[in-house]
Formats: sequence, structure tokens, C-alpha cells
Amino acid sequence: MPITDVERIAQALNLTRSRVAQLVKRGMPKEGRGQYDPVKCMLWYIRFLRAAIEKKSVPMTDGSFAGEREERVRSLRAAADLREIELAKERSQLVAIPDVEQMFTNLVLTTKARIMAIPPRLAPELVGEASRVMIQAKIEKSCKEALHSLSKWAPKKHEKT
Repeated sequence: MPITDVERIAQALNLTRSRVAQLVKRGMPKEGRGQYDPVKCMLWYIRFLRAAIEKKSVPMTDGSFAGEREERVRSLRAAADLREIELAKERSQLVAIPDVEQMFTNLVLTTKARIMAIPPRLAPELVGEASRVMIQAKIEKSCKEALHSLSKWAPKKHEKT
């Protein structure tokens, strides 16, 4: 059996030298450094391509396989994920980030308004009050009323929830 170099094997298999080196890493027979048996290499390459066809896949230049079946499975998974997201939206189990941001913005603005309303409402009650304990009690009462009203806060109907 004649032994040949990588250039002739690449030419015979219609491949590049680097592709031959990749195939050697995947199991293509090699007699020695830069030495190949063309018959063994061709038989191996035919089996390699047959296995690729049986998998319904095509060998890629990086040595991996891009299979039709794998692509179909990936596509089906993506479609199922999208359907699950749509179902969660319909069941109100999923909210959009802008809607949550808007709700929190409204909550912060409402909280700010309630807290800022305490001093003007409380000031007339505190005028002339001499007892520090009474002033503190009235301030605490007003703060608790504001917090109580905030605890019952709910988004308005026209706001997105």
C-alpha cells in the first residue's frame, strides 16, 4: 500500500490541510508524521460522512455537526417557551417591567405627598402647645395616620397594574 503526504490526502478528499488535521483528531488513520494510507483514509472518511448523513446532519468546518433534528428541537423549545410566557400573561402571572416601574413611581409619589402633607395639617394644632410629650404624641399620631392610609393604597383603576 502506498503511503502519501497530507497534501495529496487533502486533494483526494477535496479538503484543506487544516481540515485533514481536524479529522485526524477525530480518528482518521495516520501512519506517521505527515504520512497517510490513502485507502484507509478514504474508507474512514466515507464512514464518517455516512454517520453524518444518518444523523441528518452536516459536518461543519469546526468539526461539530449541525443537525436538522437538533435545530428542530431547539425551535420547538423556543416556541414552547413563548407559549408559556403568553399563557402566564393571560393568567396575570407575569407583569411587564415598565408597569411595575410605573406602579412603584406612583407609590413613591403618593408616599411623598402624604408625608409632605403632615406639617401644614399639624402646624395649627401645635401652635401654643407647651408640652413636649403632647407635641411628640400629635406628630406620631399624624405619622401613623399617614402610614395607615398608605397601607391601604392601591393603584387607581386607570393606572396600569
